[in-house]
Amino acid sequence: MTTKILVTGHFSAGKTQFIQTLSGRSISTEVKISSEKEMIKKTTTVAMDYGKIKASDIDIHLFGTPGQERFDFMLDILGKDHDGAVVIIDSTDILNVKKSVRFIDFLRKHGKPFVVACNKQDKVGSMAPEEVSSILNLPSDIVFPLTAYDKNSCWNIIDKIISHISSSKKAA
Repeated sequence: MTTKILVTGHFSAGKTQFIQTLSGRSISTEVKISSEKEMIKKTTTVAMDYGKIKASDIDIHLFGTPGQERFDFMLDILGKDHDGAVVIIDSTDILNVKKSVRFIDFLRKHGKPFVVACNKQDKVGSMAPEEVSSILNLPSDIVFPLTAYDKNSCWNIIDKIISHISSSKKAA
């Protein structure tokens, strides 16, 4: 069985790191940052990240979107025929949490299962998943903690989205 998972979220949420942690290596279209307001890191994704992993008998293709609004058109391109999605949020910044609504709205419009991964849980001041769930008015059973540098944490998110995908297929 093969499944396509869209990995999306705002700028600097940890999407590239999530895919790299899971797949060991990823195909990435990173370029040097050109915008002064985005200088919090050296590079950014401008087209996509891609990684392939295997869980039990499932080949999982991970497609990571760019986070800047000017690349939102890539959501439609990379999201074509996806089975489910992971929305990665920088849980240390309430503005970034609120910026994630555009990704959640996109996924709701397509009616595919998704989970929200509250990244940077290893940082001081990160919001708990329950708090993020409340801010975004989401059910708590789709919002989880994440540390994108931690392989076990990343696999936990994959387990959650695969479970949601399986449940939605059984219900259909």
